[in-house]
Amino acid sequence: MILYLSEPGSVLRKSGGKYLVELDKEKIAEIAAEKLQAVVLFSGAHITSPAMISLFNRGIPVTWLSSTGKFFGRLELTNHVNIERQRTQFRRSENEAFCLDLSKILIKAKVNNSLVLLKRYNRNKKNPDVERIIEEIIKNKKGIDGADEISRLLGIEGYISRLYFEALSKMLREEFRFKGRSRQPPTDPFNSLLSFGYTLLIYEIYTVIVNRGLHPYLGFLHRVKRGHPALASDLMEEWRSVLVDSLVFSLVQRGSINLSDFDFDTKNGGVYLKRDKAKFFIKKFEEKIRRENKYIDEGTPMSFRQAIDNQVLLLVKAIEGNAPQIYKPIFLR
Repeated sequence: MILYLSEPGSVLRKSGGKYLVELDKEKIAEIAAEKLQAVVLFSGAHITSPAMISLFNRGIPVTWLSSTGKFFGRLELTNHVNIERQRTQFRRSENEAFCLDLSKILIKAKVNNSLVLLKRYNRNKKNPDVERIIEEIIKNKKGIDGADEISRLLGIEGYISRLYFEALSKMLREEFRFKGRSRQPPTDPFNSLLSFGYTLLIYEIYTVIVNRGLHPYLGFLHRVKRGHPALASDLMEEWRSVLVDSLVFSLVQRGSINLSDFDFDTKNGGVYLKRDKAKFFIKKFEEKIRRENKYIDEGTPMSFRQAIDNQVLLLVKAIEGNAPQIYKPIFLR
């Protein structure tokens, strides 16, 4: 499990073979050491030195985020580093054909999963504008195979993404409708939820990438830039609609989250979840990622968390085998 400490004043302590979470010197949670995979601390939460040393010795990474999901830093052991695997990863990243073929696989999965969500949500609404957008996405999806370079592929993906979010907005409760994707800062409540969810997801994937000996900052689809875990962004593409968009849409449409649950920053124009609702959102995200599914193997249900690990292992095989087609993405049905 991943432990999210979001409550200001909460403290993570070590006690024998367990970790304790305390608030105002009262125990509020107890986690067996062998069950803990990672820790994420938000602003205002703390960790004692003995607990930190114990986590470090066990190879359990600790990530620090602000209350709005901004990444501060990360502490982790280097015993997962596989330099030979990373050397191979670097060589593949310089192979344009490998990068393009793998990128097409990732984008096809992202577009497929986005389409499945739109069709599912519009099944009862039968919004003619959404139906029109779906047809436009299907038409542009055909251009993915013909893209002869990543820049052209990203152009197709970018246009489809704009169409997707336009359609998604048309099916939302009126007060949550938005005008396209906005980030850094998110300028409306729905984008705020998306950004927060994507932050949780990218560092979930980041942890698995590191554990499997790959370099999280060297991607094949996304441009390498300082401070950006490009490989985690690559692998997140097929999961965005599966794990985050669907969760956000559901919480909004059911009224589990309302406009009163957000703070509106008049200085930078940003919109952010209030602390109590951020804690609620993290709980729902964790419930979803631990949910079993059959997308990997129809005969063997596994959690989405296990499925992400499985996908990273497939990527390792594709990299080491110099064969992008080994990577089989997640396709919603």
